[in-house]
Amino acid sequence: MGELTPKALLLVEDNPADVYLIRTALQECGVNLHLSVVPNGRDALAFLQKEGAYALEPAPALILLDLHLPKLAGSEVLAALRRLPAYQATPVVVLSVADRAAEEPHCLHLGATAYVQKPWDFESYFATVQGIVRQWLRPDAPQARSH
Repeated sequence: MGELTPKALLLVEDNPADVYLIRTALQECGVNLHLSVVPNGRDALAFLQKEGAYALEPAPALILLDLHLPKLAGSEVLAALRRLPAYQATPVVVLSVADRAAEEPHCLHLGATAYVQKPWDFESYFATVQGIVRQWLRPDAPQARSH
């Protein structure tokens, strides 16, 4: 059975270069995706609560969340989205340049499904993004994962 409806992915990222790299990696991923991008934490919460311009956006099956965001930090977005009933089981992968050893325990405590440090070279970056998508959005993957 092929999937006709694309899986929705929300990318919360303020760096245009990272958005470009992630978008390019996703295009090469071979998964039918609907990518939505929001540049700050406040817009991320508005998106998830379907407010204003985001009213018709599909609910994401996966959220990629940067930690260092304008208007509302990624950790605050993470804590707030886990309080929303519709997103308590949605996989949230924190994708950040922040030191993994320093940030991962805190992010997992707040409800992140996984913490991934952004690689510095293009090949690793693409492989990392594609690996995340294949792990959390494969057709046979359960919609919710506990950590």
